[in-house]
Amino acid sequence: MLDPVHINLSPVNVTVDCIQQHYVTVDESRKFDLLLRVLKEEQPRQCIIFCQRKRSAEYLFRDLRHEQQRVAVMHGDLPQPLRERIMQAFRDAKVTCLVATDVVGRGIDVTNISHIINYDIPEDPENYVHRIGRAGRMGADGVAIAFVTPDQGDLLTNIEIFINKQIEEKKIAGFRAYRPRPPVVEQPVKAAAPVFGRRVKRYSNRL
Repeated sequence: MLDPVHINLSPVNVTVDCIQQHYVTVDESRKFDLLLRVLKEEQPRQCIIFCQRKRSAEYLFRDLRHEQQRVAVMHGDLPQPLRERIMQAFRDAKVTCLVATDVVGRGIDVTNISHIINYDIPEDPENYVHRIGRAGRMGADGVAIAFVTPDQGDLLTNIEIFINKQIEEKKIAGFRAYRPRPPVVEQPVKAAAPVFGRRVKRYSNRL
């Protein structure tokens, strides 16, 4: 006789309660300046700065190391021995800011991380949960800040639905993170003039 299969359908808390979650609306071209401002204001003990792509992480690392000390990068294109050395340096607090892709979103055990910065907001809400779960370990408080461009409101909404929580907007005093978009002015629709002797061809609205 086969053993019965038990399925747990009880709700779970997908985010750690002690993590403060914020987002900042920012233009793509202002992200790096915003990152420097956030690092200066927050003064993290240790932080992971998540990028969506390996190339983006490498470019950000190259720029950030000229502005910050004790910076490293981690992504899937690095040889495994090098990745292990970088992670050990991060555990030993020799690295303060780790620029990374989701390759370190799961399965790492570093207890001193105070901040998670989503430089690129993830497309998958589950990745967001795994990212911010790196902070606030061992009962410590953590801070998660997401950089959201004006056209990524749907990604932010999907995350809020997934975690069942509204994320608060963070304002950076004296810093203009994005240029407000001008209001869209609807132009009156002109009636098409009839063409005698032929039918007017109608095109799909999707084109």
